[in-house]
Amino acid sequence: MARKTYRNVVVGLDIGSNKVASAAGEITFDGAVNVLGICNVPSTGLRRGNVIDLEDTAHAIDDCLNELERLCGINIASARIGFSGAGISSLSNRAVVAVGNPGEEIRSEDVERVMHAAKMVPIPADRSIIQMLPRQFIVDGYDGVADAVGMAGSRLEVETTLITASHTAVQNLIKSVVRTGLQIKDLNPNALLTGESVLTPAEKEMGVVLVDIGGGTTDISIYERGTLAFNSTLPVGGEHITRDLAVGLRTTVEGANRIKEQHGCVNIESEESKEIEVTSMHGQEVRSVSLHVIASIIQPRVQEILELVQSELFRAGMIGIPPGGMVLTGGTSNLGGITRLVEEYLHIPARSGVPENVSVVTDDFKKAQYAAVIGALLYDSKTATSDVSLEQELMDSWLGRIILWFKDLFR
Repeated sequence: MARKTYRNVVVGLDIGSNKVASAAGEITFDGAVNVLGICNVPSTGLRRGNVIDLEDTAHAIDDCLNELERLCGINIASARIGFSGAGISSLSNRAVVAVGNPGEEIRSEDVERVMHAAKMVPIPADRSIIQMLPRQFIVDGYDGVADAVGMAGSRLEVETTLITASHTAVQNLIKSVVRTGLQIKDLNPNALLTGESVLTPAEKEMGVVLVDIGGGTTDISIYERGTLAFNSTLPVGGEHITRDLAVGLRTTVEGANRIKEQHGCVNIESEESKEIEVTSMHGQEVRSVSLHVIASIIQPRVQEILELVQSELFRAGMIGIPPGGMVLTGGTSNLGGITRLVEEYLHIPARSGVPENVSVVTDDFKKAQYAAVIGALLYDSKTATSDVSLEQELMDSWLGRIILWFKDLFR
């Protein structure tokens, strides 16, 4: 069934390995975002960010959207989709063109030509460019230009970051969404959306590393000069910690996940006295386990993830410590003591990142696991156009309702 969205309301959808989350927000006249509601449902249709079951994924998306519609009292027509996995990676490219009218001002057509030229880079046949981000324009050798339109010059260059992903994985994700009847407004990597909600403009400008540890994947992003300069995805995340706990504590995966969310910690030295009850796998035995034991299971896996993150940063050519340090987000960033472990293990300042710059009805929405879906709302607030039809505009006034009544009467 076709969906219809109310005026000034935007919707974000985060399709993750373990859950599907959706959020609706109203864009005010000054461009601010008021979050109306957030919903999430479990998903078993993806593994490490890649679709393995179209029907299960589509079912989870549909359930999540239906729940959001009931919560907010809206009919959803389209949404901005955020995703991870799919072999996401980035590459840098530079292109140059001659301005069409040398000596006169640069036109939008010149910018389009240089951006198109920047896309002309050889990539494997099984990969697609899903996002192109201009880092800066260079006009006649003068760099640091954010918007070249209207400037005088004869030579226009651009430095870009190209985000690529597996063509097959992206197509399967799109097929899952289309089966629900939802229109895809745009498809964006979570690294871009998460940066909108948890990073400050100063961090983006000076340089910062953003690490989003999700259920099945970990996204690593480097921001410089106000934009995304590097992005890659690791096929490891919070579900690996959950399975480590299930094996180490001899309990179910569901029980291990509950323990991770409620008592998960990585600081072995400080967690010794408190004990929690753990139910055995068959459910007939309950025993006490100290937080020290839980931390001793979780910490090695987190250290492994950090080592992989460090390797990716070396591969990206990052030398030294960025001024903004490292920002951790995603559900796994809620583990107790994880920022301290990052600082001690990687020797880099770290903080936890939660969604900011939005108005929420409850602080429960300002959680790290909702960073991507709230980021989709913030991203939309900069580019969104009204989804309201003329009839919806008329319905907002008593005179409009009379006009529509007469239109229906004489059809």
